[in-house]
Amino acid sequence: MLFFLLVVAVVLFVVLPFIGATVFSVLQALVVGLLLGLVARAIAPGSGKLSLSKTALAGVVGGLVGRIAARTLHTHRIGELLLELAAAALLVVVLRSSRGIAA
Repeated sequence: MLFFLLVVAVVLFVVLPFIGATVFSVLQALVVGLLLGLVARAIAPGSGKLSLSKTALAGVVGGLVGRIAARTLHTHRIGELLLELAAAALLVVVLRSSRGIAA
C-alpha cells in the first residue's frame, strides 16, 4: 500500500507537471513564433507572399536562433527580442527570395 501511494505521489507531483510544462512550452513557442513571423513579414523588405505556415516556421526558427545568439552574447530581454525579430525577418527575406527563384 505504501509503495502504491509513493508511485501515485511521484506521478502526480513529478511526471504530470513536467509533461504539462513541456506541452505549455511548445504551445508558447508556436504562438510567439507565429507573432514574430507576422511582425517579421511586415517589416522585412520585399513583396513576395508567404503562407501562414511558412511565416510561422520563420518565426519559430528565427526566434530559436535569435534566442541562442542572445544567450551567447549575454543580452537582456530587449536585446533578445530584437535578435529574435532580426533572425525571423532574415528568414522571411530568404524564404521570399527562394520562392521567387523557384517560381
